[in-house]
Amino acid sequence: MLRGTCRILSRGLLLFSLLISLFSAVALTPALAAEPIRIGVVVSITGWGGFLGAPMKDAFIAIAEDANRRGGLLGRQIELIIEDDTSNPSTAVIATTKLIRDKRASVIVGPTIVDSGMAMIPTCEQEQTPFVVTGPVPNLGKKWVFIIGPGDIRGAARLLELVVTDLGMKRIALLHDSTNYGKVGASIYNKEITRYPGAALIIQERYDNSDTNMVPQLTKIKAAGPDIMILHGTGGLAAVIAKNYKQLGMKVPVIASHATAVPDFVKLAGPIAEESGWIMFGLKSNIAESLPADDAYRKNLYEPFKKLMKDKYGDSTKINLFHETAYDGLTAAMEAIKTAGTDNRGAIRDALEKIRLDLFLGPYECTPEDHQGSKRDYHTVPMLIKNGSFVPYKK
Repeated sequence: MLRGTCRILSRGLLLFSLLISLFSAVALTPALAAEPIRIGVVVSITGWGGFLGAPMKDAFIAIAEDANRRGGLLGRQIELIIEDDTSNPSTAVIATTKLIRDKRASVIVGPTIVDSGMAMIPTCEQEQTPFVVTGPVPNLGKKWVFIIGPGDIRGAARLLELVVTDLGMKRIALLHDSTNYGKVGASIYNKEITRYPGAALIIQERYDNSDTNMVPQLTKIKAAGPDIMILHGTGGLAAVIAKNYKQLGMKVPVIASHATAVPDFVKLAGPIAEESGWIMFGLKSNIAESLPADDAYRKNLYEPFKKLMKDKYGDSTKINLFHETAYDGLTAAMEAIKTAGTDNRGAIRDALEKIRLDLFLGPYECTPEDHQGSKRDYHTVPMLIKNGSFVPYKK
């Protein structure tokens, strides 16, 4: 009788242990099997914009890896899914659709070029997926689209204000590229110039990204005799313009937009810009190391990000605008996910209207009424090139 009772007790204890193990396994399953939080990225890794998108890709990877080392988001790892739009807006749309429908990304970040960003907007709106835009696209008042920084409209307006008010230039030439970046910039200069009595855009020329020689445009500008030339384009082709400028013996002062103030331009045409006194209108980060060590921008943004990138890619890494736009976009997306407490697309969208961040392109302060990240151009300043580096401009 005692032996039978012991057998029954033993079986009971075994069954109890099995049940405990089963319940424990079930309880742990969600934590062990938690899916990653998927963030989709569209950048130009190849094509004419590849030299801009490559640093963006590097920054996206370094930031996501660092976040995952720190525990990820909401206790889950980040799965960063990067698509190359080959510098083609049509490819950008295909990539965006793939990320949303097939890869189930909770939020889209990117792109490199404005044309791709403009093309991606309708897809993100239709698919009701938050889109954190890292290029200076116009603020179109879309529900699912959030733009990092002041955008090209506010940036171009500030550059023209500097030209007319601070530099005292009235007869202005404009040379811009034929992308949306260049066309939007041109439209803003034409609109804003009416605010300055006596000032005028006396000549306007444009160039294509396939152009290898800008002598015809520059010859016309030289003949017009402007007080200053605004160059609104990206660094690679701006270097060609600099070489043609010197070839023609031009002396007219030049001020270049923020997409020109990048290391590639310094490497390709820095000596020409330096000897000619070109003013580069670029992010404060280009001169961050000349700021006091306790400056908030340098201490809280520039130095930590520089360390992260150098730890990942080596001491020769030089931080540029396109590293920083990637930082701003991914940081905003991650902060919105943390604030939402979920990777639900609608909740992330709502959080993007609430979060507040200090970023490289300027404070992120979107509201339900205004999805432009910065209300004005806070962090873009005039600078010069000296001995291969950017230095603050002093009138």
